[in-house]
Amino acid sequence: MLPAELLAVQRWKDQVRPKYSKLSQRDVSAAEAVIRLYRESVGAKRGEIREGVAELEDAYGDYRLVRGLAALVERACSFASKAHADPLKVRHALFMEASKRGFPATPEERLALVRDAASKLGLTPMQVEESMYADLDSEEVLESCPSVSPVDLLKQYNLSLTQTLLFSSTEMEFTASGNWQRIFRAVKFHGLMYSAARREGAVHVRLDGPTSLFKLTRRYGTALAKVVPEIMRGKPWRIEAKILRADRLLNFVLESGKHGWLFPDLEPAEEYDSSVEREFAEQFRSLRSGWGVKREPEPVEAGSAIMIPDFAFRFGGRTVYMEVVGFWTREYLKRKVEKLSEVREPFIVAVDEELACERLERLKASNPNVRLLYFKGEIPVREVLACLQPLAEAEVEAQASGLKMAVKKPVATLKELAEAYGVSEEAVRRAASKVETHVLIGEALIEKGLLEEVKRALAEVVKGEVPLPKAVEALKPYGLPDPITTIAALGYRVKWRGLNAENATVSPPLQN
Repeated sequence: MLPAELLAVQRWKDQVRPKYSKLSQRDVSAAEAVIRLYRESVGAKRGEIREGVAELEDAYGDYRLVRGLAALVERACSFASKAHADPLKVRHALFMEASKRGFPATPEERLALVRDAASKLGLTPMQVEESMYADLDSEEVLESCPSVSPVDLLKQYNLSLTQTLLFSSTEMEFTASGNWQRIFRAVKFHGLMYSAARREGAVHVRLDGPTSLFKLTRRYGTALAKVVPEIMRGKPWRIEAKILRADRLLNFVLESGKHGWLFPDLEPAEEYDSSVEREFAEQFRSLRSGWGVKREPEPVEAGSAIMIPDFAFRFGGRTVYMEVVGFWTREYLKRKVEKLSEVREPFIVAVDEELACERLERLKASNPNVRLLYFKGEIPVREVLACLQPLAEAEVEAQASGLKMAVKKPVATLKELAEAYGVSEEAVRRAASKVETHVLIGEALIEKGLLEEVKRALAEVVKGEVPLPKAVEALKPYGLPDPITTIAALGYRVKWRGLNAENATVSPPLQN
């Protein structure tokens, strides 16, 4: 965030937007100059550095940009006072001497006054001079300056402009595609007023702005601004706000797809509340079941409230959520049960059996969408998968029954077709019998005409028992993904001598 006087905006019709840096060469040069000034000023006073900033403002002709960049760099720097004694005590001693002697009218009289005060304080005259006003902001000395690239600084500047503009918002609405747990943690921690609703498959959250009738405070505006970086971690995102400027209500819109390049590349961190949850996610992914698992997915509607599950499992168009109850207080459990009793999505609730209680058992009876699963020590991965598999089977069957494939390539793998039609490989396998032009062999559909050519090629090569590599070599021109499986599917007998295909042989099919 930046001081309001450093905010410049562009207005057209009923729209408003800060004058963002477009990361031009001129702006990069200004950022480089500001960074260089601070890095080369270690040991200098803050007041002296700011004088250098003023010179850069004149040189680049844009005081808002230069001063804003300097403010961001300065916040990241470390300053310290060089006082040798408490500045208040030093000034008191000097004023006491001045009251006895009178105001010094010459440099010599001033030096004598400083010497007497230094003697009484047990300091040298130089130490008195350095300590006299050392508690002033401008007298602090720069100790260190962090390393930052000019482009990163400009992107942070753009983010700060956005936060500053939102200080004047009456309301803000946003949607994101992830990082929901951290977003709502920030919303609730800062006491922001919000409401949420699902529209067009996405969760939209509305926050009252600091200029609303209820929360006209700078503290509230600061809290609202602090949520913005968390929203930007949940790419793709969209932010809309009503901005009050000069008694006019203007619209402000940002979208990650159009404007994301202007801002820092903030990545969401996958965080776990416990090692139990982390181990579960790792073990579940290792099963390669076809179900995807996501930590802290999008919010789920629970009546008039929302909740953010610990996990979401996805298979095709099916989504199942899971909440882990490992530690609870009476109030926490009350809120959790109230929300779970209202959900309309399939939910697995994994409960530490040592903390099981009657309230949770009643939840199972009151909401058929909830499945309770007890664990001790670690969440049972295979039991969770067993809960999911009936849904996966139903999804595969639905995909297969509605799948109508037109296979145009002579050879098409199940994986290629699954990606092309947006279904699972198993659904393609089950629907393969409906394709009249091809035959399913192994993990690929092979055109019937091509298969006849393959048969003829094998008949010419395999007239008796021959090395398997020789037969495989004869099939190379046909581009088969698994020629050995095709050879066996056509009735040829493959005799293995160990695991090495080089030692295997193939013989013609047995005659009926």
